[in-house]
Amino acid sequence: MKSYTSLIFSFVFFLCCGSFIQGQPTSYSNTASYNVGDLVVSGSATYIAIAGNSGQTPPNTTFWTDLSVAATALNIPVELVPSIDVTTILASLPNAAPDVNSSSGGGSSSTSKFEGISCRGLVSSNQPMFGGFTIKGTENKKVAFMGKGKTMGVPGYVTDTILEIHNSSGMLSVNDNWQTITDSNENLSTVSSEINGPEDSLESGMVMTLSPGNYSFVLKSKSGALGGAMVEAYEIDSLSSKFEGISCRGLVSSNQPMFGGFTIEGANLKVAFMGKGKTMGVPDYAIDTILEIHNSSGMLSVNDNWQSITDSNENLSTVSPQINGPEDKLESGMVMTLSPGNYSFVLKSKSGSVAGAMVEAYEVE
Repeated sequence: MKSYTSLIFSFVFFLCCGSFIQGQPTSYSNTASYNVGDLVVSGSATYIAIAGNSGQTPPNTTFWTDLSVAATALNIPVELVPSIDVTTILASLPNAAPDVNSSSGGGSSSTSKFEGISCRGLVSSNQPMFGGFTIKGTENKKVAFMGKGKTMGVPGYVTDTILEIHNSSGMLSVNDNWQTITDSNENLSTVSSEINGPEDSLESGMVMTLSPGNYSFVLKSKSGALGGAMVEAYEIDSLSSKFEGISCRGLVSSNQPMFGGFTIEGANLKVAFMGKGKTMGVPDYAIDTILEIHNSSGMLSVNDNWQSITDSNENLSTVSPQINGPEDKLESGMVMTLSPGNYSFVLKSKSGSVAGAMVEAYEVE
């Protein structure tokens, strides 16, 4: 069995209540510089930047996409699209440029990669968990997806999960019981030796072969009751195409941190880590975040202010063209070159009060 360290993020996604909003769009300015994921209003429409630009007025489709495209793909009203994290919005778009996850060069190698993604949080039938990822390369990738409840071994779990996989064209697959596959995808039992699969028949999952591009997943509780659940996505093959980027958003405090983990396979990988609060553009954000990076030997780095690096790691400003970096000095982050192995991170609120925050980790040059 392959050994994976799960990318576990504890978060709650409040789509219905508007507690987590990507950020209010600003009026387009021909003299401003825009990064991937920025939202602007031009004329009567709202647009998202799919490539960094300046002076490229919407609706120039090389640089901008109308949010109505994302609304159609995600099957939600257009006014709710800004309430979804930028990774998921971009994953829903056709031909979205994923340069927020730029790879190769610098401290990274074409043979280095993230090996799996996982998110854990609270879900219900109308409060799903959302996530997004990009498959980069030229070859199709075989991926095992799992929507776990009971298998997590924690109290308050969701007894019956439903897992959906989407791309820009819409829903590719939905599963309510991992033992019963109702479409052309594979059963998780075909890769049981390579994963820690679900233990209960009411948990969901499937094995899919995906072409390079942007994808999103949605995890729900079938019963409607709010409970804990986890999405996992692991590559099954060893082809050159790979996962890119990690982003999850949730509630943190000083004693209720957000946890995550990931595995780096191959060669050294240069990664930009960010612990955002104010930059999310939402009410009730964590004013001051603290981000820690760990491996099996202990804490490798801790940061309280992304502009002040107190160890040998790099400042996020060194990779600013490749990321949507933090805007406030009280947010945290750093750039680290990591050798292959298992890592985890912890995001806290310095103030102690419960508030919204987001962890992002992107491969950079």
